[in-house]
Amino acid sequence: MKVIEKLLKEEDFISFVNIVVGAYPGRMGSLQPTKEQLKTLFMHNQNNEASIHYFGLWEDNKLVGGMRLHDYEMNLFSKMIPVGGVGLVAVDLLHKKEKVAKELIDHFFKVFLEKNVHFVALYPFRPDFYKKMGFGYGPKMHQYLVEPSSFPKGPTKKHLTFLTVQDQYKLADCYKRVAAKKHGMFFKTESELSSIFNNPQHYIIAVEKEDTIQGYMVFSFNKQSETNFLLNNLVIKEWIYETPEALLELSTFLNSQADQVNRIEWNTQEENIHFFLGDVRNGTNHLIPSVYHASTVSGVGLMYRIINVKGFFEELKTRNFNGQTVTFKLTVFDSLLIENNQQIVIEVINGEMKIFECDNYAVEMMIDIAELSSLVMGVVTVQELFMLSKVKISDEQYLHVLHQFFFVFDKPRCITAF
Repeated sequence: MKVIEKLLKEEDFISFVNIVVGAYPGRMGSLQPTKEQLKTLFMHNQNNEASIHYFGLWEDNKLVGGMRLHDYEMNLFSKMIPVGGVGLVAVDLLHKKEKVAKELIDHFFKVFLEKNVHFVALYPFRPDFYKKMGFGYGPKMHQYLVEPSSFPKGPTKKHLTFLTVQDQYKLADCYKRVAAKKHGMFFKTESELSSIFNNPQHYIIAVEKEDTIQGYMVFSFNKQSETNFLLNNLVIKEWIYETPEALLELSTFLNSQADQVNRIEWNTQEENIHFFLGDVRNGTNHLIPSVYHASTVSGVGLMYRIINVKGFFEELKTRNFNGQTVTFKLTVFDSLLIENNQQIVIEVINGEMKIFECDNYAVEMMIDIAELSSLVMGVVTVQELFMLSKVKISDEQYLHVLHQFFFVFDKPRCITAF
């Protein structure tokens, strides 16, 4: 019989670290923390960070798997809502293919449903595995690798300054203002904020005007040659900006690094940032037929999941749904959370939404929980899902109005890793 409870005892953390190292052997490279350091880190997180909790799965008094849960706040169309996160899902090598991961995720859902949280997120070790568990894709990440001269040079960089740990709350205030305006952003926790300044490889610069930070960049250097110490790439870890002026000043800094930096690595979810850059080619000289120059490597990562459909749509009542007027039945299929197989009737008048339980509606929309989770966040549209046979609509003449109802002008952004 398997039993789940919080990892509280030191001996539990030792066992959990051994499982984590087996599940993620890449964590134990030459520059990575030792097992003892990982144990200390995990215990410190649970004892000192209110938003982090570790859980384990035991079978016959032996730990066979574990996970780390996070309590976050997310900007949902300018409304801050609680969101559950899960990371470090790890299974003992001797207990693979025994549905340990599924039981852990089931408990993850249970923990946050009991907290009246309706929405959760994770970074998948395999997207297809979690897609089958009802998680929908979040925004893609695009990795640029461009020369410093590709960044525009503005008129000045006189407001740039290096930040130290004494400045972390000014940095946090800048991040909060940006997160409060950008749909999908998570607020930073204390441990996230501290980690920026605690990493000795990080450089932190900011645009500061009148004692207020209007944008900042966290970056490090990555050696590109074992024989030439002058050959380095600059790796942007975090780039936050409130104004076009702040963006351009930080860009001017990058442009000025051409004498020391080979290329700059920038991971961003901004789909059209290539309009900002000069030469967007990534140095591979690869051509995609007929003549499309390779510019980015893109990847799927963050995944979303609604764990209470009706509760989540109640959260959406403060949003105006693009001025649409329609009454439709939403039928949701959820193979993992049976109680989430819900049918609700949504009435929207001039964009203002109400939820009913009745049989009076004009059209029915049928969709799996994974696609619905991506749709409501604005990652994908109704028309795209319809053409891909991922949504069914009982009367196609309502396709356009349903497309407009769910349409999101600003796609979600999230730079929080967990």
